[in-house]
Amino acid sequence: MLARSVALAIVLALSLAPVLRRSARPRPVPSCVPEGRGEVPRHWLGCAADPGPRRALEAEERLVLGLPIDPNTAGERALAQVPGLSPRLARAVVEHRAVHGPFRTVEDLLDVKGIGPRRLERARARLAVVVR
Repeated sequence: MLARSVALAIVLALSLAPVLRRSARPRPVPSCVPEGRGEVPRHWLGCAADPGPRRALEAEERLVLGLPIDPNTAGERALAQVPGLSPRLARAVVEHRAVHGPFRTVEDLLDVKGIGPRRLERARARLAVVVR
């Protein structure tokens, strides 16, 4: 009985060794500039060298990658994911943009009721106004 338990423990340890060894190694991060690939609805993020038609990244995809979004084109859903902005403030940004026109700089967001200097500083890294 003891010999059977020891044998079972050895077999289990040997079967788990490759898994443990594989998970201990860090996976290499691909060194590429992320960009959108494919056509909606079956789009995906890839590298510039990947196959498929190129497309602009959606605001949510940019946030996931740590890239800034343009408050002039982003919707409420994407703006609500920016640190420092809530769904209520995101709605206020979109409404302010509709009434007063596009923002010229990130600092223009201070004109939106509810956004002060501290809140803007939290959001600044994730926002960038693209001049068209």
